[in-house]
Amino acid sequence: MKNWLIPTGLVVLVGVAVLGAGLGGAAPLPQEPIRESSTRVSVVCPAFQSATASVRVAAISTENPVRTSKLSTPQKSTESAGLALVENPGQPVRVSVRRSEMFGATIVSSAAGGPARGLAAASCLAPQAEHWFAGVDVTEAAQSDLVLVNLDATNAVVDLVAYGTGGRLSAPRGLTVDGNSVSTVSLGVIARREQPITLKVSTSQGRVAAFVRQVTWDGNNPFGADWVPTGLGPQVDQVIPGVPDGKGRRTLVVTNPGDRTADVKIDVLSATGLSELTGAQRVEVAPGVTKTVELSPGLAGVAAGLRLSSNYEVAAGLVADNGLPPSGLDTAAISAAPPVPGDAVWPLALGKTTTSVLQLVNPSATDATVKLTLTTGAKGAPKTTEVKISAWSSAQVPLPKADVTTIRIQTESTVVRGAVLATAALGAVKGLAVLDLIADETRVHQAVIVFDPSLG
Repeated sequence: MKNWLIPTGLVVLVGVAVLGAGLGGAAPLPQEPIRESSTRVSVVCPAFQSATASVRVAAISTENPVRTSKLSTPQKSTESAGLALVENPGQPVRVSVRRSEMFGATIVSSAAGGPARGLAAASCLAPQAEHWFAGVDVTEAAQSDLVLVNLDATNAVVDLVAYGTGGRLSAPRGLTVDGNSVSTVSLGVIARREQPITLKVSTSQGRVAAFVRQVTWDGNNPFGADWVPTGLGPQVDQVIPGVPDGKGRRTLVVTNPGDRTADVKIDVLSATGLSELTGAQRVEVAPGVTKTVELSPGLAGVAAGLRLSSNYEVAAGLVADNGLPPSGLDTAAISAAPPVPGDAVWPLALGKTTTSVLQLVNPSATDATVKLTLTTGAKGAPKTTEVKISAWSSAQVPLPKADVTTIRIQTESTVVRGAVLATAALGAVKGLAVLDLIADETRVHQAVIVFDPSLG
C-alpha cells in the first residue's frame, strides 16, 4: 500500500447547481439579530494541492455576485459578478451566494502524468448528515481516502459503515472533524477486497461534506485516479445516467443495507429506447451485502442510462474504464442521480481540448422536453435549443469545445436525469470522466442555510 501522494496528473471535474427555492433544514442562527444579506447558501469543492496540475474553480450566479474563498481563510473572500474563476487554490474552496439565488460551481484540474493522472469527476456539496459511496476501490493496488469538510463552527462526529461482497466490514466510527476544517481519513484501515465496496458516511453530531478520492496503482505506476461521487442512498427506483460508450469494463455495484434479500431489475435506456441485458436482467442481493455485475458484454459499447427497480431499497453505482492497457488506462465512477431541477446552471471549465457531451435520460413512459442553453466564456452569447428525450430512452448533445461552457437546463419534467461525459488526450492517457448534474437539495438531505459572518 502506497503512502498518499499529492496528485500531479489528475483531471478533476467537480460540479454542483444549487437553487434558492425549497431550501430546508436551516442551521441554528446566532442569538444576536443578523441582516438577511448575512444568510447565505454555501457548498464546498474538494480542490487539492498539485505542483504540476492546472486546477480551476468555476462559479456563476444568475443574479447577484458569487463569493469564493479558500477553506482555511474564509475572511479573504472574493466577490465576482457573472462568471468567477479561481485558479490553483491548493485546498478546498467554499462557494457562497445569497440564499434566494440559483448558482452553480465546478472544479477542473488537468495534467498529463503523476500519482493521480487522468480525469475524475465528483460534485461540490453542502454539508449533509449522510453520504453513500458505491464503487469504492479497496484492492491491494488501491489508495483511497475519505475527505471530510466541516463548514460549521462546531465540531462534527462521523461514523463509517462499509459493505463488501461478504457482508459488513469493520470501519472507523466516532471520528471528530473540527469546525471550519478538513480532515482526511485513509480507507486503508478497511480490509482489502478484490471487488468494490459501498461506504456509508453519517454524522451523529453536526454535518459534513464528504468526498472519496482514490488512486489505483500498477506496481509503482499510478493509473485510474478518480473521485467516487456520493449517490442518492438506498432507493427502490433509481437511475444511473452517464454510462459512457466505447470499450472497457462497466461494473455495476449494488448494495443491500436491509435485512431481506433484494430482487433488482436492470433496464438499459439508450438512444434506441428501452432494452434488457442478456443474462443480467435481474440480480439478487443478500442482506448486508454488496454485489457486482459486469455489464459490458450486454451493453456492447453503447452509451446509456441504467434504471434499477427493486422490491427493497438498495444503493447503486457503476465503475467504468476506457479499456486500454495500464499505460493509457483511466477510470470513472458514476452514481445514481436525482432528476434535474426545473431550472439549474452548471459552469464547466473543461478547456478547449476536451471533448464532452451532455447525456439526458428519460426513465418514464412519456416523452420529455428540455430547454438547453449553452454559453461559452464569460461574455459569450447564450444559444438555446429544445431537446426532446423519447420515453424510456436517452439523448446526447455535443458540448462546445471552449475554455468555459455554462449549461443551463430548464424543464417541466420531474424525472429526467443528466450527466456530462468528458474525454481528453493527456499524453499517453485517454482520460475519462463522468459528472452527474445535480442540485444539492435534490439529494436525500436538503442543502442547508448557514450563517457565515466572513462571507456575509
